[in-house]
Amino acid sequence: MPTLTAYENRIAEYAAEHNHSTSRGQVKRLARTLHDRQARMWDEDLERVFMHPDPTPFAAFDSITHNDRAAARRLGLIPA
Repeated sequence: MPTLTAYENRIAEYAAEHNHSTSRGQVKRLARTLHDRQARMWDEDLERVFMHPDPTPFAAFDSITHNDRAAARRLGLIPA
């Protein structure tokens, strides 16, 4: 998962490339929001895989693919 600084750098680069005027505070707030959102999604997806009742990882992945396609897409288990 990217660090908070990586998000800040990406946002600042994007803003510069597309001629958006953003302050350092705006970049930091947006980076914090995106970082926190990614952390929540990452934890939820990993919990679905590792805390799944299926005895094998393959069965868990199959179950996720059938029951929660959005989580499977985020984990890269099925094509977008």
